[in-house]
Amino acid sequence: MTSSLFLTSVFLIVSSSYIYKTNGDATISNVPCRENHRCERHGYSYTWCYTDSSDNWDYCCDTPCQYDDEGALRCKSGSYDKFCGSPGTKTVLLENCVDRWPCGHHDYNYYWCYTDNDLKSWNYCCHPNATCVFRKFYGGNICNTGMLKDRLGYFSECLVIS
Repeated sequence: MTSSLFLTSVFLIVSSSYIYKTNGDATISNVPCRENHRCERHGYSYTWCYTDSSDNWDYCCDTPCQYDDEGALRCKSGSYDKFCGSPGTKTVLLENCVDRWPCGHHDYNYYWCYTDNDLKSWNYCCHPNATCVFRKFYGGNICNTGMLKDRLGYFSECLVIS
């Protein structure tokens, strides 16, 4: 006897080496696509979708979202190599991210989010796989905020939830 399980919602499969989306309903930052606007090329050389009624958009992965040799999560969107991964909801200073704009790369090589509804104020976010910890060599709390560069990485001061 065999059984099948069919799911219609977006879900992530996680392992020690990769994370990937199982259908075309979420962006590279795992933000849901707007209803009736799936991840497709839509006339461009990369896959993308609108994420809200204000016509904000983001890239979508064509390939699995995997860790590269530098420890960053990346995937292909058309011929573009893009950062990807699940976002957080707080900045390095523990500010709340705007609901429709959670932490993500948003086409930069570091994690960040808008902190106001006017989408003018923003701040860095810790990498999804990094924690805010005390580093003696730095003399304070820091976390990785993006892609590693020359094994040093991009770091930012951060606050620890007490």
